[in-house]
Amino acid sequence: MKSKIFASVGSVFFSAILLTALPAADKAPASAAPSGFAFVDTAGADVAGLTEYGSKTIEQVGALLISETARELATKETALAVSVLHLKNLELPKPTAGKPTVTAIKFTSVLVRNPLNTPDAADQAALDKIQGELDNDRPAPKLLLQRVDHAGAAAEWRVYRPIAATQSCLACHGDPEKFRPGVKEALDRFYPNDKATGYSAHEWRGFIRVSLSDPTVAAK
Repeated sequence: MKSKIFASVGSVFFSAILLTALPAADKAPASAAPSGFAFVDTAGADVAGLTEYGSKTIEQVGALLISETARELATKETALAVSVLHLKNLELPKPTAGKPTVTAIKFTSVLVRNPLNTPDAADQAALDKIQGELDNDRPAPKLLLQRVDHAGAAAEWRVYRPIAATQSCLACHGDPEKFRPGVKEALDRFYPNDKATGYSAHEWRGFIRVSLSDPTVAAK
């Protein structure tokens, strides 16, 4: 079921991007399902560095994709831009001394376009948390922080930021009956099981998620 439209623009990171490329950067350690996960208060002093770094990384990724998508759409028909963005290879930020390490960048949603974006159990809990707030007419949090445990590995820290569809997103996420010529055919070719259409402007789409490792933060 589609989520409600966000009531407050301040509660969401609006993103005029197609977001078909993010799975290329999803290089999280191991592909095994999490052994456990828990949400963590983003205001905690011990995780302030994680929250800030994750949020900044999401802003940088969003700005990069907005810029590159706008350039592709300005020079190509939308149907051709879909194919180019489908092949994008997003690089993870290089590790910086004294900072958390980005281990994965992912877009995930209830309505998935690319199967690589399918939420795991921890992602689904984050989606459910936002949906619960919206269902109760409460504003969605700007960020969620989650500690995810993997057997035999250090804790993974996930920073989630909700995103909503802008008018630009509707070029290939809106009503398929209103797509420009060739867009639906391109989406059918690249994403035959696509579910991420039918959105309206300002409607919640899902998350950009950044996964971090930071051995200085103890798992509690």
